Amino acid sequence: MFYDFYMLGTFYFYVLGIFLLYDIARNKKIKLIHVWCFAFVFIILSEVFLTIGETLDANLLAALKFLIIANNVILMGYFSNESITSEDTNNHYTYTPRKVGGIFLIILVLIYFLFNLPSALIAFSSGRQAGSEGQDYVLSSIISSAGFVLPSVILFYFHYLKKTPLLVPLLFSLPIFAILFMGGTRFPLLFSFLGFFITYQNLNEGKISVKKLALMVSAGIILVSASFAMKEFRSNSGQDAVYAEEKAAYKDIPTYTSQYFSNEGVIDMTGLMMQHFTFNNHLYGTSSSFVAYFWVPRFLWEDKPTMLGHWFIRLYRGGFSDGHSASFGFTGDLFADFGYGSLFFIFFLGRLIRRGEIFQAKALASKNYKVILGAMLYPYVFFFVRSPITATITFLGILFFFYIFKRIIFAEQLEIKSI
Repeated sequence: MFYDFYMLGTFYFYVLGIFLLYDIARNKKIKLIHVWCFAFVFIILSEVFLTIGETLDANLLAALKFLIIANNVILMGYFSNESITSEDTNNHYTYTPRKVGGIFLIILVLIYFLFNLPSALIAFSSGRQAGSEGQDYVLSSIISSAGFVLPSVILFYFHYLKKTPLLVPLLFSLPIFAILFMGGTRFPLLFSFLGFFITYQNLNEGKISVKKLALMVSAGIILVSASFAMKEFRSNSGQDAVYAEEKAAYKDIPTYTSQYFSNEGVIDMTGLMMQHFTFNNHLYGTSSSFVAYFWVPRFLWEDKPTMLGHWFIRLYRGGFSDGHSASFGFTGDLFADFGYGSLFFIFFLGRLIRRGEIFQAKALASKNYKVILGAMLYPYVFFFVRSPITATITFLGILFFFYIFKRIIFAEQLEIKSI
């Protein structure tokens, strides 16, 4: 059983690796489908190589097969839509920043820092689950969205419009990065900075000096190193050891590299869920539709359903804090609703990724405020592979802050159409 599990994972690891290397070299850029495939390896496939020595059953092998089939269906949907191209636009935008825009952004940073500081300190000292105890899920998701987009907005305002040195927006964004680091979750930290970097790169394409590049690379190295230190700290503290990971001696490339990836237990949860719905009815839309009513406060709807990742794991396993949720991956809610029929909807997810790339290409090429939204699509797609509903709620928060900041920071926007 283990041999089949391991060999299938190894084979698909190299298939996706070769695809990524070839397609990135061919396109000379990183597209959303590349982010998706890397996230599949980073979050899901790494579990194959981080469970060596553990007892495996037929459910895990079946779950891995289903997840690989689902990812192939994503690729089929994507490439079935590849012929669609974006129309060239020659629209240009000029911005008139409000005089109070800078003060407003600094105040927002202080509010974000002070609001999140207590839970961040608890998470840093006692584990991220302890830090999330007692928090309102919807409110915390919306507030956390500001941590993704605010550094990029600060960069756009101070560096691009006000022409300040790059160090200025970096320093103003530092409290946000510090909170995300103390929060104990690597993904928000890396992608908040990634959005900052992508925004900077697209706004300054062809204008990046060696000094500025060195500053950005140095900051990136520090944050990446901090993220690995964070993972090591969490593993040693035992506070979040739901899926324990041990450093492995070199065996092969997939096994060795996977110890630096993130085992979220998606294959494990998928196998358990497949077994559950063999003997129980599917939910027929109840699970996936959570994204439509997540905003309703529980005091107005006491019987409001909880997310799949929260209730299901408690049905079969115990010992979790109130704030803990399991990751079911991009197939979880759809499979809970429709079983193997979920592959029909997953095909259209692939087509949506292609549509998202078209929008992103136009946004990044605009050299204006839309660059920020284009940059934010990278973390959205990456998180979607792990937790689609959580990622969508977060992205809705990003959209909210994106448009609110636009209204407050800019006094006017003039569109000039080239003829």
